[in-house]
Amino acid sequence: MNKIQKLLIAGAFLFSGTGIAQELKHCGTTEAMNKLFAEHPEIYQQYLQEEEANRLKDQEAYAQGYPGMNNRSSVPLYTIPVVFHIIHQNGTENITDAQIHDQMRILNEDYSKMNANNANTVAAFQSISADCQIAFKLAQKDPNGNCTNGIDRIYSAETNIGDDGSKLNPWPRNKYLNVWVVKTIDNGAAGYAYLPGTAFNPATDGIIILHNYIGSIGTGNSVVSHALTHEVGHYLNLLHCWGNGNTPGQASNCSADDNVTDTPNTIGWTSCNLSGATCGSALDNVQNFMEYSYCSTMFTTGQKNRMHNALNSTSAQRNQLSTTTNLAATGVSTPAVLCAADFLSNSSTNIVCAGDDITFTDNSWNGDPTSWSWSFPGGTPSTSADSNPTITYNTPGVYDVSLTVSNGSGSVSTTKTSYIIVNHNTAQYSNTVYSEGFETSTVPGADWNIKNTNSGSNAWEVTSTAAATGSKSVRILNASTYVGHVDELLGPSIDMTQIAGTTPTLTFKVAHAQKTAASADKLQFYVSTNCGQTWVLRKALTGASLSTAGVVASSFVPNASQWVTQSVNLNGYTTQTNLYYMFRFTSDGGNNIYIDDINLAGTQVGIEDEIANNLNFNVFPNPSTENTTISFDLIDKLNVDLRVLDVVGREVSVIYSGNLNNGEYKYNVNEHAKLAAGVYFVKLTVDNRTFTKKLIVE
Repeated sequence: MNKIQKLLIAGAFLFSGTGIAQELKHCGTTEAMNKLFAEHPEIYQQYLQEEEANRLKDQEAYAQGYPGMNNRSSVPLYTIPVVFHIIHQNGTENITDAQIHDQMRILNEDYSKMNANNANTVAAFQSISADCQIAFKLAQKDPNGNCTNGIDRIYSAETNIGDDGSKLNPWPRNKYLNVWVVKTIDNGAAGYAYLPGTAFNPATDGIIILHNYIGSIGTGNSVVSHALTHEVGHYLNLLHCWGNGNTPGQASNCSADDNVTDTPNTIGWTSCNLSGATCGSALDNVQNFMEYSYCSTMFTTGQKNRMHNALNSTSAQRNQLSTTTNLAATGVSTPAVLCAADFLSNSSTNIVCAGDDITFTDNSWNGDPTSWSWSFPGGTPSTSADSNPTITYNTPGVYDVSLTVSNGSGSVSTTKTSYIIVNHNTAQYSNTVYSEGFETSTVPGADWNIKNTNSGSNAWEVTSTAAATGSKSVRILNASTYVGHVDELLGPSIDMTQIAGTTPTLTFKVAHAQKTAASADKLQFYVSTNCGQTWVLRKALTGASLSTAGVVASSFVPNASQWVTQSVNLNGYTTQTNLYYMFRFTSDGGNNIYIDDINLAGTQVGIEDEIANNLNFNVFPNPSTENTTISFDLIDKLNVDLRVLDVVGREVSVIYSGNLNNGEYKYNVNEHAKLAAGVYFVKLTVDNRTFTKKLIVE
């Protein structure tokens, strides 16, 4: 094997363990390392010295047959506590606990040689396919010694950026492996990790990875389910099998090396050619987890040895992770103790029609309960001792759910207030017009329900502080910093077949102020045709487009001129006999919002006006210095073309072109183009209608 000759540390191209190829993203380790070394050349020199020492150590161990590395007992010698930080904005990136548990299963199988596809390892490498004797466990105690399930959920727009600045709330790296899960990574990567010798900043040490590269369920899939295995390899000081660089398949890679003697020298593979042989090797280890082959099944004994060396090294404090003291401090070595009761339902919204069933699943931390005591006010049955009971709700209303779980270690309880909403099967209003001014209505009440599961924030309420007409409106007091809190106001059901006129249009008056020019509170309007079990977006207003009074630093109370009428076209729902509607407010640390004078009648609105009114097209931040996000909303499935042009109209990048379904969309420009300083235009064409915004890059 050859000596390391280049500086670059390659990033990880992510792959499957199933042999099913798909177009996959590379990770950003190369870019991250290059940036680090450019800013800190002394770290580069330190890294070269450590890598040379690793090379010599490996050669000596290889000559001795890698003593102690051929254990096949599957007994872990090293256990690493893990915490997943889910950075999200309540989108698909807010993956479920089950998806994280699935990823942990895959990670442990891969590192213990228990992965099912290990049986497919070619005969030539079966003798050096290693049980790495490394285990991973979700932390059961946080840095303060409190109960945790090892999953830390953080609402932040950083999920749309995905760089070192997005690594929020890092737990001490000498106690935990930090894994940050995001929606987008700024350089177009799927993830990256720092090798121990280059992880000079404890706050950014760990792995950042896309949500859809986690596990084989939920937003993940079997094709990318071994991605974290690869990234953990980097975290534990493994290079790619071809050594430096991130361009596998090139003959120049024969002069590079991964400094592991039992991995054959190779140019690197991006396909599953099990008979591939390059760089003078009799056969390449194409199925190695540190390859790009899409059919990875194994680590070698030498790689196991190198990872064990990393876990015994003071470099980046890796040697402190598996100490007896730390395993006790993080709760992973002691018997699991029930410390928090929790549960889930099989309804994504916890809203059902009267007469429907809901199944509840115990999700308590961390020990295994042996008994369950459920309480279901308004449900049939109203109590249960099953672990996963199914309950029928026959009467419209809003209901709490309580659970107490017990085992030999004790019992814990929880109550989720207003957890289940049961809606009417038939319309509450069957009139030629519908109106609501909140003069006599109560919220919550017979017509109105609210969902507010955010601790500490305020909920929708009727107020006499301000009104567009009359003396009352409905509001949320949002002048405090409730970033990421979502509050829903659910209206009554309407028989749309009774609404007079050609095109039913709902109007409402809104008053809102931004607290700062950067705050981006969001108001969305949804409708449902199945009692609220699923919702369809019909309008969205964000930031400056929502504000009717500009920027107000104090707690906002509107005057008469600060109310604006918004309209929602409900054409296409004229045959619905039981249509529900909902306002959803998402706080970005902005200000108070008020709604009044909801009216539904028949008017004519053109499709082009409807698209323009509901598009909510934004480019932010603008001006931009590094990362630029483009966002817009679609109320129907439409053809979309999104591209960036320079100041003279020449195409710089095509961001997207094709059909998109109803929903919210965000694109990170940096995934598609690196924009130099200057003036650009973002051109969005929706259903043959074009919208353009200027973008300034500083």
